[in-house]
Amino acid sequence: MARNMQNSPPAAGAAPAAAADSAAGQGGSGKGFVIALLAVTLLAAGAGAGMGFLLGPKLAAAQAGEQQQAQQQEVQEDEPRPIYSGRHLALRLQPITTNLRAPQRSWVRLEGALLVNAQDLDEKAQAELALLVQQDVLAHLRTLSLRDLEGPGNLAFLRDDLSERARTRSDGRVEEFVILSLVVE
Repeated sequence: MARNMQNSPPAAGAAPAAAADSAAGQGGSGKGFVIALLAVTLLAAGAGAGMGFLLGPKLAAAQAGEQQQAQQQEVQEDEPRPIYSGRHLALRLQPITTNLRAPQRSWVRLEGALLVNAQDLDEKAQAELALLVQQDVLAHLRTLSLRDLEGPGNLAFLRDDLSERARTRSDGRVEEFVILSLVVE
């Protein structure tokens, strides 16, 4: 019979007592978990505050240096910078008027200037250079059609073409051809 008692189910009053003991054990471990979580949170907050006190002055100094550099760059960007420096001379050409290749009734009038590296050019050499480039520009304009002059992209191509032709004719003395005005009729 002793064996039967060991295998017999517990009495009705014993079951609620066992459930209460297991619930009390879980509640104790829950309180321990919350306490451990608070301790780790406080430790992390303390470490963060300590790093802030150690690195705070260094970060403030670095930010102040970055602000000064940004202000200096803004001031430098506001100052106009010359594209050409040294001994450059602007030679204004006589207005060029000619007809276009197509349509035959279209006319073009171009006023331009040459930016010349004038290290060893006297007035006579400047006049000869201007005349030579002017004749070359006239010949080039006669090969263009009205479609070649439409739009900003084609005008940029025209300026580049004229600059390249001027450089070639002047043996590199001309830096750039500047279009002052362009009228197509």
